[in-house]
Amino acid sequence: MAAQHPIITYRLTRDGRIPPFLCQHEGAFAGMYGVNTNKEGYIPAHLPPQETKYLGMGCGPVDPDGCPSCVEVIETKAELETYITGISTTWTVDSEGVTGIRTETTTGTLEAWNPSEDYTGPGLTTTTTDKVTSAAPSGTVIEHTAEYVTKIVVETATSSGVTTSTQEFDIVHPYTNITVTGTSETVGVVTTTGPDDQEASVTTTTTTTSATHKDVTEGYSDSVTTTDVDGVVTKTRTRTYSEVTKVRNPFDPVAATNELWTKYEIVNGL
Repeated sequence: MAAQHPIITYRLTRDGRIPPFLCQHEGAFAGMYGVNTNKEGYIPAHLPPQETKYLGMGCGPVDPDGCPSCVEVIETKAELETYITGISTTWTVDSEGVTGIRTETTTGTLEAWNPSEDYTGPGLTTTTTDKVTSAAPSGTVIEHTAEYVTKIVVETATSSGVTTSTQEFDIVHPYTNITVTGTSETVGVVTTTGPDDQEASVTTTTTTTSATHKDVTEGYSDSVTTTDVDGVVTKTRTRTYSEVTKVRNPFDPVAATNELWTKYEIVNGL
């Protein structure tokens, strides 16, 4: 017996709408694992917005005389796994986890937090804790490559002599680590003619630094409390630093199949 709510592949309508035959039952799925089925370098088989094929559940059963041209029925769990495996060979899944926590507690009177020019009382006191570390989620830590302009030297040569200006730039990035992999220079020369036919040659040398970063970042959150003892108000700020590591794993088509097939069985009462 055909399922009342079959698993199907489908596309949007020609005007970009969600087709009306999708299952609206609580627990059903739609819009899953969309892939562009047009082949790069060829005249497209499907014009926008119908180039993407999705997985979903239909409000059926399927007409025995056939489906719309944009719909295909997946009848078995094995067929579903084969389909998902075929479209996901290059997919990856990123996740993250907290891999370190440390705290910094600063305390002092309100006057110490906002001292006036003539304040002579005690200052702020800060204590820190050692970082408590934990293992990163399973997977390969994501690594990023980047290039940074770290130096620009401009040399201007005229009949009066040569002047040189140098600018150096720090490498600014959001990660807790950096590995420099190399540097390169590019040189540009511009010659101009000024009043009285005086020539000026401007040579600009730009240094670029290449680097890699593991996707490990650190952010913080603050909590503030105050206490009043005999009119003396003390403010305490606890700053909690959290280190977050991002990892990457291959997409798991078997797990994806199991998840969707379970939904299919529940909706159909199987």
